[in-house]
Amino acid sequence: MPTRLSRRAALAGLASLAACGPTSLAPLTGPPHGRVVLLRGLLNVFSTGLNFLTADLRQVDFDARVRNYVEWPALAEGIAKDARDGTLVRPFAIIGHSYGADDAVVMANHLGGQGIGTDLLVTFDPTSGDPVGAGVVRVLNFYQDRDAVDRTLESGPGFTGTLENRLVPGESHISIDKQERLHAEVVALLQSLATERQARATRPVAAAPMLAEPVLAAPPMPVPPRQVRAGR
Repeated sequence: MPTRLSRRAALAGLASLAACGPTSLAPLTGPPHGRVVLLRGLLNVFSTGLNFLTADLRQVDFDARVRNYVEWPALAEGIAKDARDGTLVRPFAIIGHSYGADDAVVMANHLGGQGIGTDLLVTFDPTSGDPVGAGVVRVLNFYQDRDAVDRTLESGPGFTGTLENRLVPGESHISIDKQERLHAEVVALLQSLATERQARATRPVAAAPMLAEPVLAAPPMPVPPRQVRAGR
């Protein structure tokens, strides 16, 4: 298994793969319930399960879009701009498989360094994931153990969220991203996050208790002037 540095150098020319283009997207049926970036792995051919996960998310009105992992810098720039403009719909999630999982972590860390949080980071069998840093609220890493590569993730400096490494028995690096039961879990988790956020947004703010006005004592009645009788 090549190291991160060596495979980056070897694949530097693969940016042209963006020409493979995004998967055609079905329109949402209503306002988006959240924003999801999905990153495929090498050559756009080993992560086709993410295409189906994207479709599943869009069916329940998440603004989900799938790209190749080499596009993460431009995607991060767009997310950062939306966050600054106040148009980033949350929950915001990043999902990736293989090299796309590696760069999902890189992208989340990059955004976290700019003060932009990621509500959910989901990785399918990363190859050499960086430690997860500040700004990521929840991490769910699905991995398999058929090879000798350590595909678990670790927390890094500044990470205060929750991180779960979930072994998926019976799967391989090529099959793990295509499992419908895992897709359903991710969709349900995002729906739960969206519901929680909506509930917080609509929860009435408790009014400050009214302070009783002090009861002022009535002013004393004026004493009538004493009349002095004239002498006889």
